[in-house]
Amino acid sequence: MSTGHGVFIVVEGTDGSGKGTQFKLLADRLTADGHDVETFDFPQYEQPSSYFVREYLNGKYGSLDQVGPYTASLFYALDRFEASSSIRKALEEGKVVLANRFVGSSMAHQGTKFRHAEERRGYFIWLDNLEFEMLRVPRPTFSFVLRMPPEIAQSLVDQKAARTYTDQKRDIHEASLEHLTKAAEVYDDMCQLFPKDFTRIDCTRDGQLVDIASINEILWQKLLPLLPAKKHKKPQAASAKTPKPAPVVAETLAQVTPDEKSLPAPEAVATLDELVTAMESNVYAITDKLSSGKAALAIAGLSQHGNSLRDDIIRRMHADTDDSSLATASTVQLQATRLVVENGSLLLSKKIEWSRLASYVERHTRFADYDRKDNDGNYRYHTPAHLDPKLQEQYKAYMDQIFNLYSEMVHLLTDHLKGLSTLSKKSQDTAWEDALRRQAGEVLRGVLPIAAKTDVAIYATGLALESIITSLLSDDLPEAHEAGRALLLEGRKVLPHFMEDTHAADQAMYRATAQHKLRKLANTSLPDHHADRTPDVQLVDIWPRNELDVLPEMLYPYSNLPLKELARVTSSWPYERKVEVFDAYMGNRKNHAQRPGRALEKIHYSWDLLSDFDTFRDLQRHRHVDGLEWQQLTPRYGYDVPKVIEEADLVDQYEACFELSLRLHSIMQEAGHDVEAQYATLLGHKLRWKVTYNAREAFHLHELRTSPHNRQNIQTLVREMHEKIAEKHPHIAEAIKFVG
Repeated sequence: MSTGHGVFIVVEGTDGSGKGTQFKLLADRLTADGHDVETFDFPQYEQPSSYFVREYLNGKYGSLDQVGPYTASLFYALDRFEASSSIRKALEEGKVVLANRFVGSSMAHQGTKFRHAEERRGYFIWLDNLEFEMLRVPRPTFSFVLRMPPEIAQSLVDQKAARTYTDQKRDIHEASLEHLTKAAEVYDDMCQLFPKDFTRIDCTRDGQLVDIASINEILWQKLLPLLPAKKHKKPQAASAKTPKPAPVVAETLAQVTPDEKSLPAPEAVATLDELVTAMESNVYAITDKLSSGKAALAIAGLSQHGNSLRDDIIRRMHADTDDSSLATASTVQLQATRLVVENGSLLLSKKIEWSRLASYVERHTRFADYDRKDNDGNYRYHTPAHLDPKLQEQYKAYMDQIFNLYSEMVHLLTDHLKGLSTLSKKSQDTAWEDALRRQAGEVLRGVLPIAAKTDVAIYATGLALESIITSLLSDDLPEAHEAGRALLLEGRKVLPHFMEDTHAADQAMYRATAQHKLRKLANTSLPDHHADRTPDVQLVDIWPRNELDVLPEMLYPYSNLPLKELARVTSSWPYERKVEVFDAYMGNRKNHAQRPGRALEKIHYSWDLLSDFDTFRDLQRHRHVDGLEWQQLTPRYGYDVPKVIEEADLVDQYEACFELSLRLHSIMQEAGHDVEAQYATLLGHKLRWKVTYNAREAFHLHELRTSPHNRQNIQTLVREMHEKIAEKHPHIAEAIKFVG
């Protein structure tokens, strides 16, 4: 976004798409409508800064394939850099800046030179960093991409008048139909990956060209919401009725006169009684009679005045002004909202739930009915839209085979479970059969692909939602990026001004750039193969080594000594006294809900784990953990076969799912879709992940996750973790007495 009050609009599209025509029409229309407009046409062929662009397009440096994308991008970037100060000045003056082509053109045309989508996205990040960070070229507010079929576009190029930069009928971009076709595909990819920055305008319908006026009207309607206030307003006829001015409410109580602060006492008391839970107490809750926006505004103002919060609550209740007109970054962060992401993959759900600041509810796999097809005859799994048609066809064929086997096994295992049942025939009703089918699905969920669809409900404050969106926008997975954009759009509808002052795009780009550099360093510096099989549970770090070193923290609230002095004194105590203090701190626990104090938060355990993805999904829900990270999903670490599958004689079908998964994963990787290949992995495949948590959290996690209501895989993993802690910290392990 620009730093001034103007807006920066770009018209993009392949050569021959009508950019120049629409560019001129928009400029004239904006001027006629009363806006100050400044136009820029790139490349600037009449300026010295375009010298290298002109030579490149004339083929002086070689063919398209001979000039690499990074080299060619430098030619265009320097030409834009030359105009950047003029663009910045116009934006600061509040003008509408209109450009015919900009950075998006380099993304599209040079992006055609990459075979794999992941490499192209890396180039996008590099180019973004070069233009907007290094050269400080102003970032467009929005770019419209005119979409014209390449064959029609090339024929329209031939109708152009002679150009000053070339003596050829077509430059090296226009001369190649293959290049125009690929450029159109990259533009489509850009509109999908970056919907906040690029929107596609189709210039043909049913194979026929849309007339120029209709395209211009489409552009104009999309442009209107982005425009600043007009500098030159057109005169309007006097109205018979003068509109009543909207009421204005001050931002804080400091701006309100004493008479405006509250209503007459009787009415105030009656209203306040509905807005708070306790009239006389110093502790009260704000009820849902006050909207979340007004409650957030009242609370945000608490730090800025010395008046009663109750007075501000009443004032907010009776304010006529819409909350959105008063919203600021701080008030938005205090507000909470409920958002839902439906039909996202299981992989996306874990990326959404990575942020611990929000609360989530996800549809359990046992209620998703993955063995049944929808009304269109499709199973519930995500298919990446950007795969080429042939690969997409292979992807769907393999997925359908896996889901067919899953569906077949659900019915066979249900019959097996019926045979084991001791329930009388009279009691075996429809509900009983349905419960057994869900039980079979629970056992078999290990063969469900990570691509299986699920729904996630999110309850988050503005601050928590910002964290989720920033994480998704910086992710390599296109589905995650798209979800981040959609959450941002919907979040702004319910939280006015949401993320306008937090530079979410900059944060996401910062993360994405750092991740790209790290991935590149890892690929060039680390072995390109999976390590030899390691133990599933490794306690890689423990601090402090001696569990009795935490005594100073335990005694600190009951002493007047500094922490270092406490450490010196207790270090000389005999072992028996240390244990006595330690045991006293632990207390006589009667149930798992009774946990010792926060001194135990000093002790940390760091783990490197290998578990099935389903187990990871369950354990990821623990909020009070640190350093939770997982590696890219792969079928290379193997899987386990549940005992009941062997008993039901379903091993062949079960293992066939994993064989199909491995084949599809390899096909996706060979096609250059390493990130998307994760969709082919199954819930039963093992993945490598790490986590750190403190000793106090160990009480909760170990006792909760070894109880009988957990799946056997989870119980086994956490018991082994507990045993490893017992080897190093026996007193801690003994105090965690309700394991299992």
